[in-house]
Amino acid sequence: MNRKEAIILTAARLIHQRGYHNVGIKSILDELAIPKGSFYHYFKSKEELGLAIIDIYFQDTATCFLQVDKSLIGLKEFFNIFFNRLIELSLKRGCPVGNLILELSDENEAFRLKLLQWYNAVEEWVTEILSAESVTDPRGKAKALIAAYEGAMLLSKLDKDAIHFKMFNKYTFEAIVGM
Repeated sequence: MNRKEAIILTAARLIHQRGYHNVGIKSILDELAIPKGSFYHYFKSKEELGLAIIDIYFQDTATCFLQVDKSLIGLKEFFNIFFNRLIELSLKRGCPVGNLILELSDENEAFRLKLLQWYNAVEEWVTEILSAESVTDPRGKAKALIAAYEGAMLLSKLDKDAIHFKMFNKYTFEAIVGM
């Protein structure tokens, strides 16, 4: 891993733990034991770093889509990849993209647009699977699945209970896609 990647991944982890506004450049650099000049060699600002973090989340999401079959069962497995990650974190932190949406989309247009690109890509992937599986209103149901997924992540973070993931799989997913 090169220094730029180390900065992005360390910042992503810290921001996922504490929130974007609660992590300063200094804390990222202190953890990596690198000088401030190194940061500005790679990034013009904290905002540019934040946009690079969203790109990393986009790449991770795309990789997860490649790990599952393009079927309804694969789609359910896709959502469960992220549910399982949150369980591994003891139901702390929530969805990193969802957290950034909550924290930044109303105050920074560049972040809102970059996060919207992530959402649009996920919506398109889900829509393609639902279309291929002959699910009626695939785009509308893709939107509903993504909203329900983010809600399950948020509520699980709130009450520290994975029951929301079970309910998503047992009721919500099946009701939306008609399984």
